[in-house]
Amino acid sequence: MGRVAGKLGRWALGLGALLWGAGRLWRWTGVGTLRRARSAQPGLGLVFEGGPDPQTTPALLAALKAAGAQATFCFEAGAIARAPALAQQAAAEGHDLRPFVPGGPLTPPWTLARLRQAQAGLTALTGQPPHAFRAAAGVPALWVALMAQQTGLRPIAGQGNLAQGRRPGALLHLSGTDPQVARALPAHLTDLQARGYEVRALSGLRHLRPDTLRDIPATALQLVDVIYDRLGRIRRIGGHASSLFRVGTAPYPLADITLPAPDQPAGLTLGRGQRVAEFHLDSARLVELAERPVAGRRVVTHSIHDLAAALRDDPDWQTLDAVFSISIFADVLGIYGFTVVDLPPAHRRRLTWWSRTLRRAYGVSDPEKAHTPRLAMIARTELLRRYGTRRSQ
Repeated sequence: MGRVAGKLGRWALGLGALLWGAGRLWRWTGVGTLRRARSAQPGLGLVFEGGPDPQTTPALLAALKAAGAQATFCFEAGAIARAPALAQQAAAEGHDLRPFVPGGPLTPPWTLARLRQAQAGLTALTGQPPHAFRAAAGVPALWVALMAQQTGLRPIAGQGNLAQGRRPGALLHLSGTDPQVARALPAHLTDLQARGYEVRALSGLRHLRPDTLRDIPATALQLVDVIYDRLGRIRRIGGHASSLFRVGTAPYPLADITLPAPDQPAGLTLGRGQRVAEFHLDSARLVELAERPVAGRRVVTHSIHDLAAALRDDPDWQTLDAVFSISIFADVLGIYGFTVVDLPPAHRRRLTWWSRTLRRAYGVSDPEKAHTPRLAMIARTELLRRYGTRRSQ
């Protein structure tokens, strides 16, 4: 009997591990979920979880109204029944209403009935059936998938909060029942708008759609970027809706070069292997900006001002003599005063292959079109001379 029990226990553990792994994989891929908008527009979504709450919801609505911003409120079934007037007010003021499923790892099966109840309650209040729902972060992924399959609603996954993850298209999650969130919201809204973001409800975000299997390669590449940045101590700079660059340090990889420099009449000479700053471009954002070339030019200009400010103000980079980037956009940087250099054949072949891989992953329509990576470089003093004066968003 003990042998049978042990075997059943191992089977149970194996099945549990398999289900846990499948849930983690589904949550990572995001297939079928709403987690970011893909647009050149600088919009991001605020998603409030929980409520309506008589103490917190009115303050949240007042802050959003004062800022001229829209958001998405994910309400619980019981709270909707207790405070229907607050839910109606949120809808009347132009905000999206969606069902919310609270819980954690031991979320009970009858939560599905509560989701249906919230779905029906919001439909009755607004006359518009919701198309998506949000489950609390601790609800198991496979249970979220099952609820989505049973109700026909799309899960709202999201990718960040007000402390991190702020970028165009992101869905930022906040508590809808925490008074501290309500007190801090006006300052956060002011900061987001000063940085060029447009705070919108989900229905106002362009190209917000469920992730599909075709999005998995791009998701994987974004994970590669995260790991690469952590290993290389590379940081995002700027913090604006128009910020494209990540910056770290690296050895200059080519033969010696002399760059124009305002403080050196003979120019600045850099040797191979000398430590300088290197910046990387946000590939996903560049693909989105391809639909709006005029906006793309403005975003690049703003990002170069961000780069100059970072090299001027950050103590880690103030002593570096130059900054470079290797990409297929080097010729564009040449317009901004960068010196553009061809790469050796071996480097060029390897990076051309990587460029095509990126373009295929992000769904660019012409991945086979020739785009030759080159190196673009500028002396720190020349960068500061041209772009060292800060410009407002």
